[in-house]
Parts: sequence; C-alpha cells; structure tokens
Amino acid sequence: MSSGGTGRSGATSTRSRGSGAAARSGARSRARSAAGARGSRPPHREEALRPVPAAVAVPVGAVGGLAAVAAFPPYDLWFLLPLAIGALGATALTRTATATLLASFAWGLGFFVPLTHWAATYAGAMPWLALGIFQALFPVLFAVLARTVLVRRGLGPGSALVVAALWVAVETLRSHAPWGGLPWGASAFALADSPLLNLGPWIGTAGLALVCALLGLGVLRGVLALTGRSRRGLGGIAGLLPIAVSITVVAACLLVPYPPNPAPAQQSTLRVAGIQGNMDPIDPVALTMPEGVFENHLAMSHDVLRSEGTDLDLIVWPEDSTGWDPRADPYREQAIVDLSGQAGAPVMIGTQTPTEDGRRYNHSLVYAPDGQVVYQYAKRHPVPFGEYIPARSFFRAITDKVDMVSSDMIAGEEVGVTDVAGPPIGVLICFEIAYDNLVRDVVDDGAQLIVVQSNNALFGESHEAVQQVAEAKVLAVVSGRSVVHVSTVGESAIYGPEGRELARTGHWEQGAVVADVPLRTGITPAVAAGWWTPLIISALGLAGVAAALTRKDRAIALPGRR
Repeated sequence: MSSGGTGRSGATSTRSRGSGAAARSGARSRARSAAGARGSRPPHREEALRPVPAAVAVPVGAVGGLAAVAAFPPYDLWFLLPLAIGALGATALTRTATATLLASFAWGLGFFVPLTHWAATYAGAMPWLALGIFQALFPVLFAVLARTVLVRRGLGPGSALVVAALWVAVETLRSHAPWGGLPWGASAFALADSPLLNLGPWIGTAGLALVCALLGLGVLRGVLALTGRSRRGLGGIAGLLPIAVSITVVAACLLVPYPPNPAPAQQSTLRVAGIQGNMDPIDPVALTMPEGVFENHLAMSHDVLRSEGTDLDLIVWPEDSTGWDPRADPYREQAIVDLSGQAGAPVMIGTQTPTEDGRRYNHSLVYAPDGQVVYQYAKRHPVPFGEYIPARSFFRAITDKVDMVSSDMIAGEEVGVTDVAGPPIGVLICFEIAYDNLVRDVVDDGAQLIVVQSNNALFGESHEAVQQVAEAKVLAVVSGRSVVHVSTVGESAIYGPEGRELARTGHWEQGAVVADVPLRTGITPAVAAGWWTPLIISALGLAGVAAALTRKDRAIALPGRR
C-alpha cells in the first residue's frame, strides 16, 4: 500500500508541473499576440502625453499670441515670449490636425494683427489685416511641423531641440520670403532689455530665437507634468524641474561676457549729431510729406551747431528729410553745403531721386564742406507693398490700394559703407536695420559704426517707431557695432556696441541725438558665422521631422489609433 500511494503522488506532481509550464507558455503567447496587435515599439520611447483638448487649445493659442505682442515694445514684457512660444507648442499636442490648425492660426492672428497695426495708419484696414493674416500662416506652418515630431516622439529633450530648431527655420523663412520677407516680430527683437541679449554677439538672432523656443518648450514640458498630462517621463511635482532650468538659464545669461571687440588704434570714437527735425502729421489721404520738413531739419542743425561748435565729425539727417533730391534744387543744396561748411563736417541727408522711367531711388547722400556730394547709397531692400508693388497688375485686380504706391522704388546694388568722416561707416535706411544679413554686410565690408536713416512719420502714433529702435539696439549688440538711428519724427537713439543707450529723443518732437560714438573693429562670432547659424539650426529641425516620419508609434493616440 505504501508503494502504491507513492506512485499516485508522483503522477499528480508531474501533471501539476506540466500544467504550470503550459500556462506560462500560453501567457507568453498571448502577450506576444497582444504586442503584435498593438504594433512594435522602439525601446527608447520618450514619453506619452494626454492630448490637449481642442476647446482648450484654441483659446490657449489666442492668449499665447497676445502674450507674444506684450513681449515687444512698448510693453517690453520680454519674458512672455518664451511662454507664448510654449503656448504655440501646446497647440501641436491636440488629437486632431484640424484642432492644431485652428489653434495655431488663432496664435498667429493674436500676435501679428496687433503687432502690425502700424500698417493701418497709412494703408487702411484691409491691407493691414491682409498683412496680419498672411503673417499668421507662418505659426501655422510651425505648428504643423512641430506636430509631426511631437505626436510621435512626445516632448522630451531631443524632440524639444528639434521643435525649437523648427521655430528658427520658420522664422528665418518668414524674415526672407516672399519678396525679401519681413522680420518684424522676430524673437530677438523682443529681447532688447533681456539678459538673453548677452548671448546675441555669440549666437546671433537665429540663436536667440532657438534659446527662446527651448525655454518656452521647457516650461510647456513642466506644465504638462504638473497638470497630469504626461504619462511617461516627468510627472507631478517633478514638472518644476524644467521650469527651474529655464529660469536658471535666463539668470545665468547675466554673467555671459561680450566677445573681444577692440577699438581702432587711430581713433576710438566719432562725434555724431543725429537731427530729428520733426514735422506736422502726414495727410492720411494725400500721403505727401508736409511743408517745412527741410526747414525744420535745417533749423535744428543750426541749434546743434550753436551748442556743439565745430566739434562734430558727422551730421546725420534722416530718410526723406529733404523731400526730393536737393541736387535738383539749388536753394536746398546750397543750404546743406553752407551747413557742412560751418560745421566743418560732412552732412548725410536722405532723399528720393526720381528716374526717367517714372521710378525712384531711396538715397542717402553725403555733402562735404567743399560742396561736393562725396558719397551716395541707394536702399538695397525696398519694402514690398510699401515702397514698391510686386506683381502690380495681379494685385491691382484684387484692390486699388496698390496705386497708393504710385512710383516703384528701385533696389540699390552696393553695400553702404563710406569713409567720408574718417573711419568706415555702414549706412542702412529704415527697415533695413531689421535684416541681420544687411547688417552683417556692412560689418563684413569694414564698417566700424552703423548709421540708420529712417522716416517713421507715415506710422503716426503707432508703436512702429519704438519697435524699430529696439531692433537697432539688438542689432548693435549682435553686430558689435554702435548704431546711430535717426528718424524724422522719432524715436531717434544712439546705442553703443554693448547696447548702452548714449542718447535718445521722444516721438513726434524736435530734437537731436549727439554723442561720442564708440568705434569697433572686432568681428563677433554671430557675424563671423553669417548664414551658417540659421541654416544649420534649420537643417536640424527639418532632419528631425524626416526622422519622426519614419516612426510608427505614437506618443499621442490619434483618431483611429486608440
């Protein structure tokens, strides 16, 4: 009996072990089947995210766009720009592409329509809104590209770098296309009073845009974690980490030094007087310069001479300060020659020169004390729809507003650099100061300081003038060159190569900016890198999009994949 009992017990034990093995084998098979049904996952998936509801994304986009406006002058809340870019990134985290399109377009409208309100002053509501709506398409393009990455990879450090690079790519495109582009509202121009500007001479405007976007995406990542929308990676209170890192980066920029930038051995400064003669407001219907512009600038120049004597090295009048070319007006030309002779310094004036075919040049002319015109620069980048009409016949079929620009401006071909006052001086006219490539051109050609002649009278009481002065300050720091910005009605200002304000006038007032302007000969890393900085960053972003398209998994469940 004892042996029989033992046999039955052994048989039972054997069956139990076999049954357990079969169960484990079946579980493994079912797990493999389930994994196969879900599709394979790469081993290093960054994180999964709960999508932002469309009902939330659209108002977030609109508020984000308005926050971006507040980052620029005259509000100068620069720290809102990274937050606004983060909000735009959030519009790419929706479940459907339609929601992303609507929310990012709301961001674009919230930003560009109020930012470009100055266009309505002279062009009216329809052209202004057309400009704002067209510019709003660029944030939509960014959001579509960002979505391609984020829905596949989530918002980890790698994907944040790619998306920030896409921000640079789209901003670079907007700044240079179509018809030469419009960099108004570029990220760097919100940073005139920010610690981040210390990075400017090292990484340029494209690098500043990259940093702004990275900071904004870091804050977004933290917010997603704090609000429980991050299922993998950082979660809960750990979401404070990327926010703290963003704040630390900004604070650390206070300690960033400027690159070496020596003054020329022969002469370290140039005493310059910029004349803001002022004028009556321009008739919004006729859009012609009022009488008295020339006389106002002449009178203000003599006021400066009475206080400065013959200590001046250069007198600068703004764009359009003489009306039409004084070479065709003996009285005006003689008055300028007399002024130059009394000052013992050349006088740089701004004028319009008509051509035989009915077009015109926007010229900067320099009169020497001996009465000769010793230098002439023609504006290289006329403003499309402001100074010339591209495809005029096509756009006339849409609106007769194009005929407000009755004479198209011809673009100059030569970089503006002159040594009439001794050291080489770079010359730019009005909106040209917003184009970093034009600023680089004059520095590459040897300019030791930069003069900008501008006429802001067409923009009335709008914020255009103060925004343009901020652009001058930012590009002074990026280029490592002092900038003398002189306007007919303001604001005029002189900035040193480190961005220090040396003189400034108000808006719609008569006055002058006079200073011993520092000269510099060094080439900042930003200028030395030239086009390579935006091109390499943009290439990184586009390569990231291409890589994301090869992934089959999703960090956000899309319709039909849940």
